[in-house]
Amino acid sequence: MALVQHRAYDVDHSQEGLANTLALVDQAARSKPDLIVLPECSYPGYYLGLGGDPRQNVLGWRDALSRFRMIAQRHGVYICVGLAEAQGDKLYNSAFLIDRNGTLVGTARKTFLWHFDRRWFSRGDEFRVFQTDIGNIGMIVCADGRLPEISRVLALKGAEIIIDPTNWVTSGRDAGSLRNPQVDCMIPARAVENGVWYFCANKVGRETDTVVYCGQSIGVSPTGEIVVKGSPDREEIILIEADVRREHRTQAMNLRKECFHESFSLLDRPNEDVPLAKVLRDPVVPGKETGMVGVVQLDRDISLKEYLESGSYLAERLCEQGASLVILPDSACAAVRDSLSLIRNAFAPIARRFNAYIALTAGRNQAALVLGPLDFGERAFTLSSDLLEVGALRVGFMRGKEGLVPEVARSLFLRGADVIAWLGDLGTGHERSIALTRAMENRVYVAFANCSSRDERNSLIASPDGRILAETFPGTKQGILAQASAAVSRVKQVVWGTDVYRDRLPELYKEISSAEVLI
Repeated sequence: MALVQHRAYDVDHSQEGLANTLALVDQAARSKPDLIVLPECSYPGYYLGLGGDPRQNVLGWRDALSRFRMIAQRHGVYICVGLAEAQGDKLYNSAFLIDRNGTLVGTARKTFLWHFDRRWFSRGDEFRVFQTDIGNIGMIVCADGRLPEISRVLALKGAEIIIDPTNWVTSGRDAGSLRNPQVDCMIPARAVENGVWYFCANKVGRETDTVVYCGQSIGVSPTGEIVVKGSPDREEIILIEADVRREHRTQAMNLRKECFHESFSLLDRPNEDVPLAKVLRDPVVPGKETGMVGVVQLDRDISLKEYLESGSYLAERLCEQGASLVILPDSACAAVRDSLSLIRNAFAPIARRFNAYIALTAGRNQAALVLGPLDFGERAFTLSSDLLEVGALRVGFMRGKEGLVPEVARSLFLRGADVIAWLGDLGTGHERSIALTRAMENRVYVAFANCSSRDERNSLIASPDGRILAETFPGTKQGILAQASAAVSRVKQVVWGTDVYRDRLPELYKEISSAEVLI
């Protein structure tokens, strides 16, 4: 496989840009890859509004596509290229897949429009998978990677490879500081969730002197490993050796089936027909509707006695520091026989004393057990439960591997959660990326309590915009604390013009309601 990372060109220089890009594709084809991937809007450019009517800037798109088709035929290679497409009175931000004979195999139109996209682009209305001799291919375009449903539907339809022509935008004072969350965590998380390869090609440089691209085109394996990454500021051709097999996708789909729940049906219900719609209509007073959330990290190889002593000590310290909710990890020792009464005796008095809530696991029940104030007592929480109300904050719970299945957190988001408490004992190496992704894709706080060990396992609290508010050292017994605000978590707009709730297209997510996989 080859990723072509080319310079950005304004639409005023689209022909110069096209000539340069075609030359790079021709050069990449000489290495005999099976597939060449180019960025989003490689022609005529991304910012179509420059110079007046955007339709005038797209007039040459069919000729540009024909020239990429000729290269594919000449070299016997698949090409995926991002172009601005005109159909009737509509413009689309599209990815085109061309086969070895130069035949157009299929098109994917961007559905999750980003920022100023909607000034000129219309949304796509389907997710298709294309069978090829290198594997079943699905395509997304840039911000489509931010919504979990899009990649999930493609995987459920049989995709083994997902191609992402992208324009990852950024800002920074120099090339070394250019970052984008899709590179850092979201695409690796998508690869793990779905067990598929991702090939993402981005631009470098600036467009209109206001849009900056971060480069860093990546190839990500089904295990979430970034196999190759481009530079942040150089044109280059990036080659990838990829072994496309179904076993990782099968594992991911089996985990989804294991965690499948009837609440997944929320994902294909109309936006105004989910509980979140009412929650977002309720007034929020910034500065008042806040709460402190604490996370306890304990070693995974401890006795029940040490769990009770260390866990209650840290929970008490966090409550003294203002925590209204404390979350403990999913510790194996808490599931031993007769542990429940001992856990109650250790933690319930702390919850009552501080008028706080303590979430943990106990006995062999797969739920999260919450011990609370005297008038609350205790309750077990699963995906079937109502959310826990901690002051103004609405809290949902997920346990262990449920965090690796995006539909679980997505269901809690659609039910109106401000905070997702994740009780874990996981060491896959991807928990950090996944916790940050869950926070950003749902615009909620994620409080991840993990068991520590000698490896890099740790715990964290993430904000709705994906910032780490607090984080533990790996391999330590430690408590952390951060403030959560309902006023922040109920702003579902990522940037102007892009909203993770209102911009969903649930009518396209029907496959998610079924536990079955089509292929």
